[in-house]
Amino acid sequence: MMESESAKIISRFNGLSKEHKLQLVSYFIDELKSLHEITEQEILGKKEVAIPIGIFGNDALSSLEAIVKYLKEAQKLRLAKIARLLNRSSKTIWATYHNAARKMPSTFGSISNEIFIPVSVFAGRKFSTLESLVGFIKDLGYSNHEVALMLRLDDRTIWTVYDRVKMKRGMKH
Repeated sequence: MMESESAKIISRFNGLSKEHKLQLVSYFIDELKSLHEITEQEILGKKEVAIPIGIFGNDALSSLEAIVKYLKEAQKLRLAKIARLLNRSSKTIWATYHNAARKMPSTFGSISNEIFIPVSVFAGRKFSTLESLVGFIKDLGYSNHEVALMLRLDDRTIWTVYDRVKMKRGMKH
């Protein structure tokens, strides 16, 4: 399954009621257990960390700073674990977190959970953090303007960043 297809499914899942989500997850767990003869613990141990879109809608932090701050403060992950997840050095993550904490001492508070971005999206080093983010959201079918509103950036910035993504993907000559 393509990453963008998974993202579409996750986005639709987020729109369901808590009761429907629990029913679906329970169904999928039962299916995985019977089809692949694995335990529930093995299934739940594979859960990937995801970043809510709302953390990027602030003017204080860069996209990497927002990710690191969220993972450290909201998800309570250690900096070494964050470094592994993001495929970055521990020193980079330490410096990024301390810069983010200085720029924005408060927590994120209430943030939009409309879209969740798997942390693995940011682990590839071919794209910048912002390019990875914009590419992921654009792959979900959102317009440049919608992406710009979500990220509180200018439409032209989104166009430029996505143009770079397309070039790096080989979609543009």
